[in-house]
Amino acid sequence: MLNRVSKLYGGFDSEVRQVLSNTSWLFGGRSARLLVSLLVSTWVARYLKPEGFGNLQYALAFVSFFSPLSTVQMGPIITRDLVRQPVEAGEILGTAVGVQVVGGLAAIALSILGMVWLAPDQPLAQLLVAIVALKYLFNSLQPIENWFEAQVASKYAVLAEQGAFLLVVALKIALVLNRAPVTTFAAIIALEALFYAAGLLLFYHRQGQRVSNWRASYQRAGYLLKESYPLVLSSTACVLYISIDQVMLGQMLDSTAVGLYASASTLSEATSFLPIIVCSSLFPGLVKAQGQLSGGYRRRLQQLYDLNTLIAYGLIAVLIPLSGVLILGLYGPAYRAALPIFAVHIWSTLFAFLGIAQSKWIVAEGLQIYNLYSRLAGLVSNILLNLWLIPIGGGMGAAVATLISYAIGGYLFFWLIPPT
Repeated sequence: MLNRVSKLYGGFDSEVRQVLSNTSWLFGGRSARLLVSLLVSTWVARYLKPEGFGNLQYALAFVSFFSPLSTVQMGPIITRDLVRQPVEAGEILGTAVGVQVVGGLAAIALSILGMVWLAPDQPLAQLLVAIVALKYLFNSLQPIENWFEAQVASKYAVLAEQGAFLLVVALKIALVLNRAPVTTFAAIIALEALFYAAGLLLFYHRQGQRVSNWRASYQRAGYLLKESYPLVLSSTACVLYISIDQVMLGQMLDSTAVGLYASASTLSEATSFLPIIVCSSLFPGLVKAQGQLSGGYRRRLQQLYDLNTLIAYGLIAVLIPLSGVLILGLYGPAYRAALPIFAVHIWSTLFAFLGIAQSKWIVAEGLQIYNLYSRLAGLVSNILLNLWLIPIGGGMGAAVATLISYAIGGYLFFWLIPPT
């Protein structure tokens, strides 16, 4: 395998060694966190049973619709401006945090009002949504993460994130052992955002920075909103695309159907970090090769597609035969009905992995608008297919709808559009 990689990239030069090293670090870190998170979350799902787990997942899916509004998707813009205008850091951070506080409050209000309108006779769903949505207020301190990124000191943001994650893991274990109600697990979701914000503040102050130096500017707020609104639209389409199936299942069937589907989709999507790691490691080399006349750009692009496709097929070939052991072992016998749903849903990883590679090519070619169009195509097809298939097949119908819509949004759409 290593010899083949060496031949593909012309020997183990410094670039290849850097790619392999970076990929190894990312893979190791993500894998460790994924394993812990998967074990704890499935233990929680086993404890809550499909109905309780479905109630929690339904609230999470619905609240996620408003997540782009809470951060206004300003992260890349904030980082860029902090690098270009370091002397204006106080105004940039103060304005960004102020905008995100307003966005977070709007997201909370819309989440609660939306659930009251959508499910007026479900007080538990309304309460869970109200609790989970509180995380959007704590997300307002995210610009500190962008400050660390601009300072090439992202390790502090990672430490804050890992600290919050470990605290939440410990709390979830304690809640299961003490047989806590589902509402407390919703509170933990909000608390994780609070812990992360507190960690960011702590490390920010340890770097000699002070929040008291921040100041807000209406002019800069208008500029940030103008720069970020296309990202808000694109992210909203993406979030709806990913989460709409669980909300539609909850509306058209019940929370048990949501719990069974969520267990299958969570396990199916657990490996989604793999193509992200591959693409993040290979993308810089792809961009460097773009302007060369040697044909290396197209060769490397094809290698990226091939590698992501190979990983997807490998996961499908391994996980489908093991699905019974995984789902029954992790979630318990109450989730047996999730087995056929998983066997269908796992095939969507092929198109998801191809879509991630495609998005890198889109950025390299400067065709970002087609990412938005493709997500909208996938979203519309997913909604229409869910309306047709959920009444027929329940969770299985939702899985088929996901598979087809991923194929449309991540592959077929680009085949139909001449520029792509």
